Amino acid sequence: MADKPPKDNVVALRKRGRPPFQWTSEIEDYILSKIIAGHSIRTIVQLAQSGDYNGKPFPCADTIVVYAASDEDFSLRYARAKELQQDMMGETIVDIMDGRHPDFVNAELGQRKESAEIRKWVMGKLRRKKWGDVKVTEVTGGDGQPLIPPQVIDTRSLPPEAQAALYQALQVIKAQQEAEDINPPTEEA
Repeated sequence: MADKPPKDNVVALRKRGRPPFQWTSEIEDYILSKIIAGHSIRTIVQLAQSGDYNGKPFPCADTIVVYAASDEDFSLRYARAKELQQDMMGETIVDIMDGRHPDFVNAELGQRKESAEIRKWVMGKLRRKKWGDVKVTEVTGGDGQPLIPPQVIDTRSLPPEAQAALYQALQVIKAQQEAEDINPPTEEA
């Protein structure tokens, strides 16, 4: 039998990577509360690592995004938290412009306007339907049905002159479409 080397020259290797963590409702609640308060996921991870989360193991930003995409319940809660975050951002804009926001109490009016505009722009990009500048109005009847129902015309019941006129109109439309296919219209600057 070979002699075993002495234990004094054995070096213990450090474990690499993040410490393992258990995904809990406490982690979810922490993430969602910070999102509503206006923090990004990267900022939330930095806050947790700096001791804001009681020094417990905390997931990285990529893990949070993957979990939000894979867990339906958390995904719904995350989406609702983002909506609330944007609503809070709207209230922040009012506080900034009125000079009540703690970060902008002594700020110049120009600086407050610029900060408010940036927040307004972000809100418009994240939730275009609610905060965006472009409003789309769809006109429909009850239950999303068209206001004017499509009509089917039996061309056999039309007089011969009307049939000929309809045929001519369809030929013109077909020729216009073929011409557009060959030479698509260009927008003039």
